[in-house]
Amino acid sequence: MLENDTRRRLPPRLAVQLLLALCAASAAAQSPAAIRYTVDVSSPETQRAIVTAVVPASGQPAVELLLPVWSPGYYVREDYATRIERLTATSPAGDTLAVLQPQPNRWRITTAGAANITVTYTVRCTEQFVTRNWVGPDLAVLNGAPTFITLADGIVRPHDVAFVLPPGWPRSVTALAPAPDGQPHHYRAASYDELVDSPVVLGNVQLHEFEVGGSRHVLADAGAVPAAWDGALAAANLERIVRATGRFWGFLPYDRYVFLNIFRRGGGGLEHAASTLLTAGTGMSGGGDVRWLAYVAHEYFHALNVKRLRPVELGPFDYEQPPATSGLWISEGLTSYYGDLLTRRAGLTTDEQYLATLSGAIRSLQGSPGRLVQTLEQASLGIFATGGSGVGGDRNTTVSYYTKGQVVGWLLDARIRRATSGAKSLDDVMRLAYQRYSDARGFTRAQFEATAAEVAGTDLAEFFRRAIRSTEELEYDVALDWYGLHFTEAGEPLRPWTLELRPDATAEQRAHWRQLTAGEA
Repeated sequence: MLENDTRRRLPPRLAVQLLLALCAASAAAQSPAAIRYTVDVSSPETQRAIVTAVVPASGQPAVELLLPVWSPGYYVREDYATRIERLTATSPAGDTLAVLQPQPNRWRITTAGAANITVTYTVRCTEQFVTRNWVGPDLAVLNGAPTFITLADGIVRPHDVAFVLPPGWPRSVTALAPAPDGQPHHYRAASYDELVDSPVVLGNVQLHEFEVGGSRHVLADAGAVPAAWDGALAAANLERIVRATGRFWGFLPYDRYVFLNIFRRGGGGLEHAASTLLTAGTGMSGGGDVRWLAYVAHEYFHALNVKRLRPVELGPFDYEQPPATSGLWISEGLTSYYGDLLTRRAGLTTDEQYLATLSGAIRSLQGSPGRLVQTLEQASLGIFATGGSGVGGDRNTTVSYYTKGQVVGWLLDARIRRATSGAKSLDDVMRLAYQRYSDARGFTRAQFEATAAEVAGTDLAEFFRRAIRSTEELEYDVALDWYGLHFTEAGEPLRPWTLELRPDATAEQRAHWRQLTAGEA
């Protein structure tokens, strides 16, 4: 009764504030405790990162920790535990705890009933690749999967990370949010998935920023940045790609996005939800050549297509059992299609350059004997067995879901446009699929194909059977006729499968081509 009387005497605003505070305190008390990491790269000459993790044990007699065996987006088993050295564990009192390794990527630690334990291990960082770790004289590039051991209990919990840098290393750059303590180089991931999805670059980094649609974007150039590189111009070019991509989807799904652009040997890029880790050649100049821009557009398009709109098998992630999906032709092939197309729509390439790029994909496909051996679905489903994550396979026995998927995307787009007299396109399929299946839902093969047929207003079953589930040759006639294109004559052996605008193309066909390359309705 006293409680009720007191509540009545509280001013309404104060009562609401008190209720919110009580709810927040209750939620905080119930939320799982964070794992807190310190990552020390202060001795870069060793090419090692020393990781100390304070792990909640909650009084259990033992805990089990795991390290992933693969990285989402790169469909190769990499077994990162082979880079871990000298893992030890101690109690809060500093006593050494017993550590067993029941599997190569798992560690079971006896806790003696402690509330938390401290685990220390060293990570070898000698590999310049987008899924692995590198520590050099003036730069460190760290990825989540090969760096951070986590609890194997499946509970979603925060993961806090503090980096210790050498003197003279001014910056750390990542898509992760700053930690609540506000200290430099301290970050918080809301979950282990977010931590794995957020690579970090430490050292001498040049930043260029721009804003699109209320979202901040950062180009972070690091590594052996060429003297001829113009970071400001590159950022301006990336802004055009972001704007074209934003027009495509109708929105941007993040508050901040980071292009981690590392100048070093090798190649490749890897997509993440709010960043991408890129490899740029040390001979680059200006604001990026056409190939580099299209490659970045590809990785950036992934922020929606695969990171948020995905085949149902690609999430939630099992970091110990790599997935099998038939949909990588959508996630990678259609992303390749739109990477080139949105670079054109951004005005960074010409019609002639876009035609040349599309011709190159068709030429690569038609010159691959594996197209008559392996279907597009088989290429996707078997990728962990064949290796290479879809790149560099045996051309005699396999087909690339990047290349064939890109070509199939162009043919499907033309088929939808013709079926709807230009009113709809593959763009509409992607947007509708996003509305229905993005984020936690995911789509099945049947759902994506049904969405395409719905937008086209016609049965596409035979198209998908032939293009995706058979090794029959693709049919180009519909696309050629719709856009007024043809292939160069067979008598020109140096230019096979090269697309050209027909001299007799009608005004309507030319308009169809403009609608494609400009993104017009």
